[in-house]
Amino acid sequence: MLGGIVGVTRVVLSALLIPLAGCAASKPATDFTYQDVPAERIADRLFLADVIAETEGCDPPFSDVLVRRPNFISPPPPADGGCGGSVRAAAPYEYGDAVKRITALHDVVVQEWQALLQSGPEAAETRATGATLLQCLDRAGFTQREQGDPSLRSYGLEQGDPALANAAQRCSDESGYGSRTAAQRLRTLRSVLGRHESEFNDVARLRPVLERGAEPGGGAERARFGLPL
Repeated sequence: MLGGIVGVTRVVLSALLIPLAGCAASKPATDFTYQDVPAERIADRLFLADVIAETEGCDPPFSDVLVRRPNFISPPPPADGGCGGSVRAAAPYEYGDAVKRITALHDVVVQEWQALLQSGPEAAETRATGATLLQCLDRAGFTQREQGDPSLRSYGLEQGDPALANAAQRCSDESGYGSRTAAQRLRTLRSVLGRHESEFNDVARLRPVLERGAEPGGGAERARFGLPL
């Protein structure tokens, strides 16, 4: 009798597991595809920023996808890293085309990321997190400078006031604003990256094209050292 029950149980479990296994096998890539990419390596690993920087002799581009804690005292560098110019102009067509394709993908990712942060629950979380920073600034004696809803901008944090910047940095560290903001931005960025898995696979195939742009005797290499083309 026991054997009959066990046998029936096995049949039932098998029937349940077959469709579950099929779903798992056919499930497409999700937001978790890029969870293992370190925040400081996203630009290099996915957008090949390190290869572009090496080829063109510039700072790595796409710095806006490097998620760090907010720094009110020392603003981040420009997102393009100062790349382009004569070096890129002298490079082979294939090189320039590859950089254009990567840049276009970068722009799409950043636009989708900003849209996500500015909508629904993410926007509410951003406002709640920002409120902790502004309340701390109020307690430190800094008040809103512009009319409208309280925000970092209305408090003048983009106006280059050293005293305000120092106070904001202290408040960011003490209130947890910096760590919470960085965590949210990284989580949402990885979510957007997961939507573009096939495009990033295509970008990875462009690495040899970018590297050839720096080969000795190539146009980019000669322009870098001021040699005639």
